[in-house]
Amino acid sequence: MKEENIKLMGHIVASFPSFGESLEAALGIARGGAEYLEVQFPFSDPNADGVVIASACEESLKNGFNTDLGFEFLQRLNEAFKQRDIKTKILIMTYGNILFAYGIEKFLKKAKECGVFGLIVPDLSLQNDERLFELSKKHGLENIALIAPYTDTKRMEKLDRATGSLIYVVARNGITGDGTSIDSTLLEYIKRVKKHTTKPIALGFGIHSREQIDALYGIVPIVVVGSAFVRMIAQSAEQKVNLQDRLYQFTRELLGITF
Repeated sequence: MKEENIKLMGHIVASFPSFGESLEAALGIARGGAEYLEVQFPFSDPNADGVVIASACEESLKNGFNTDLGFEFLQRLNEAFKQRDIKTKILIMTYGNILFAYGIEKFLKKAKECGVFGLIVPDLSLQNDERLFELSKKHGLENIALIAPYTDTKRMEKLDRATGSLIYVVARNGITGDGTSIDSTLLEYIKRVKKHTTKPIALGFGIHSREQIDALYGIVPIVVVGSAFVRMIAQSAEQKVNLQDRLYQFTRELLGITF
């Protein structure tokens, strides 16, 4: 039996290719129907990211990105969402060093002030999270845990209890990019995760096409598209097309919404 809808989590890198262009891209993705939007705060060594996102992070940092600018971006984005009555939930995706440098509790307070729904911090795991799960709950934020193919079942159950209202399932080992096949191995892995978790699954890493999303209907409720969005942003900026319109169109294409 198929799900009535499959929800989409989009992804941008803040200030890539520029502050204004990333804001336009974010609005396009949200207007196109994304339920969630990851806003990546770039880090100089993004070890979970493939070349597309890593290059975007590098360019953003060269353009002068810093954490305060990231929060300014989120505040502007949240205001734009309110003005347009957009309900897309904003998540910050970043790495632990960004939080350490800023101060974890200070970072979380600021995120909440900027209308952020939750966080995805891949390198702060459950046993070494510097109280991130606990402090996120204190400040009304969802800290989203990650499950990977090598995660054992007992750990899956612990992560499920600790995570926010959903759990991010990494489709394959390695880094982000376009190399994921919706095959029997992946489907068995998802089945195993479902057996040991209770939260809705957001499946990410290498999801980039309408065909893949179609193949996941009724299997997972949320899909995460990252590198494909960042690539589309880069191409659209280079071609000097309207970023908001192009990302709106691309989001609707992924969701199978006809014009």
